[in-house]
Amino acid sequence: MLFFNNCYIILFKSLKSIIYSDHGVGMNLELLRVVLAVGFTAVAAWQDWKTSFIDDRMTAAMIGAGIVLNLLTLDLNFIVYSLGIAGIIFGIGYFLYRTGQLGGGDVLLFTGIQLLLPYYPLQIAAYLPTFFAQVVSAYAALSFYPFFLSILLASSFLGLAGTAIWYTIKLQGRKLKPDFLAAGLMVFLAAVVLFLLNSFGGSSVFQISFIVVVFGSAVFLFTFKKQITEEIIIKRVSLPEIEEEDVIALEKLPPKLVEEYGLERVLTKKEVEKLKKIEKAKKVHLFPVYKVLPRFGPYILAGLVFSLLFGDLFFLLLYS
Repeated sequence: MLFFNNCYIILFKSLKSIIYSDHGVGMNLELLRVVLAVGFTAVAAWQDWKTSFIDDRMTAAMIGAGIVLNLLTLDLNFIVYSLGIAGIIFGIGYFLYRTGQLGGGDVLLFTGIQLLLPYYPLQIAAYLPTFFAQVVSAYAALSFYPFFLSILLASSFLGLAGTAIWYTIKLQGRKLKPDFLAAGLMVFLAAVVLFLLNSFGGSSVFQISFIVVVFGSAVFLFTFKKQITEEIIIKRVSLPEIEEEDVIALEKLPPKLVEEYGLERVLTKKEVEKLKKIEKAKKVHLFPVYKVLPRFGPYILAGLVFSLLFGDLFFLLLYS
């Protein structure tokens, strides 16, 4: 009990020093926003990694904290901007969720990050090495799009590389079935990008390394996409094995069956009830479900931390 009391005292004093230090209210609110954004996202990443789910109560608290901090600015333009962009993110994310492209927890997490960090927290540059401080300062001054897009960009590329490694391990011991046409297309695109970079003054070691990692990951995933999907991702499972928000592979079911019962990709309670009716009426006991999907939460955390330390990935590539 004493340990938890001490932790509480340390946390309280830390937040108090952030809010009431001598550096000015604006800076302190930015630091508080960073602490909250990283803290909430770290919890979400851990939950996603361990269970494949992100607690809605946690993301609701994150969104609530962001809204309160934005309202406390009493700046109408700032409030409209932060809430407006968050609304757009939620709307697009909800569409991707309903079509089985993104988890519901990820959508709420992205919305919370936008509300807590509508702009890049420039004061954090004071704690960075000189080169990176210059990069993020230039990015903050010249950027014409929301900071959220920088986080999404970094998360996506990190997720691409991580997913390629993960599925490489999953394919160990299997007879490989490559799609050389898809691989050739990605190699061609990588060559075009390298050519364009060289046309504008040459490529740095960092730029070449980035292209090798990103396009190398893409080449692998496109080359073995069909095999990964059919042999690893999609599992035929019984109803007791289905979890809420699982994504059903509608393309693996008879089209007439999908149309007759109006099946949707995301398995909500309503969709699970439809599957129960199908099981009873059609004697179908196993359903194709996308079960072995990468968990995006840890990559969102990595993308957030990367963006806080280095600004925007594309800007860093150009600056290098």
